[in-house]
Amino acid sequence: MKRFLILIPLLLLSCSQSKYTVIEQNNVKIIIGEFPAKILESEDFKWYSLGYSNFVIEDTQSFNIIKSKANQFDVLIFLGTWCPDSREHVPKFMKIMDMAGVSRENIKFIGLDRDKTLKGLTDRYNIKRVPTFIFIKDGKEIGRIVENPEVSLTKHIAKILSQLP
Repeated sequence: MKRFLILIPLLLLSCSQSKYTVIEQNNVKIIIGEFPAKILESEDFKWYSLGYSNFVIEDTQSFNIIKSKANQFDVLIFLGTWCPDSREHVPKFMKIMDMAGVSRENIKFIGLDRDKTLKGLTDRYNIKRVPTFIFIKDGKEIGRIVENPEVSLTKHIAKILSQLP
């Protein structure tokens, strides 16, 4: 029993470590693999901090739906740090999540290169375009936003989360 209790923290530690690489193509840093959100807050990705700080949540009705469902779901974000749509929507998405009180532990970032393929993950989740935000509850997909949201990001997120009890 003691061996088992010792193994649990080691397993959790190994599972939580992100495996990613950063390459540069045409003076653009590209993250490939699962990575922590804090990487986007570095100087290499100024577009993220700028988009995050400039975004203002105006749709309070939709935002309140998101806030009421905080931490009842997980999100996989497939993005390309080279992609204009990812650069536009990912910072806004994260500001909405942060303001709603969604734990960053519930959000996983997966960076893709321009080919948008990664070790079976892209096939498994049928990723064709980025960004793709996949909302998951109890291991099952409840909705996704692909490339661009319907109407607005806040409304589209609220529409997906409205399905939750």
